[in-house]
Amino acid sequence: MFKSIITNPAHKIARLASSAPVYQRAFFGSGLSTVRQQFVIIAKDYDDEEALTRRLSVRPAHLAATKDFKASGKLILGGAIMSETGENAKMIGSVMIMNADSEQEVQAILEKDPYVTGKVWESCQILPFRTAKWE
Repeated sequence: MFKSIITNPAHKIARLASSAPVYQRAFFGSGLSTVRQQFVIIAKDYDDEEALTRRLSVRPAHLAATKDFKASGKLILGGAIMSETGENAKMIGSVMIMNADSEQEVQAILEKDPYVTGKVWESCQILPFRTAKWE
């Protein structure tokens, strides 16, 4: 069963649709901003026996969707979290860095992602992020 929880700055927990993943929010500041922000998303897959099969079956749709977000500039980078290094490694989650106007925009994007609708991701953690600038 997918769970959906958002942890807000006041540490209150809001329950969303039971078919959505867990969303955890780490809050490192206050106030709202209209400036495009960056977020890192750490998504963990279900760990049942069919999890990898589900992931592989919806992967083409997931990659097509993320390709559009990459072209629009919303997706900075993304990739799979692996169980280990070497030949026996399995995909067990994902990491993405995104540009968005708000955390709510990121959450709306994730809720439509084939890895969510296809029951691949069990939880998603959304964290504010800032790319380092080297000069």
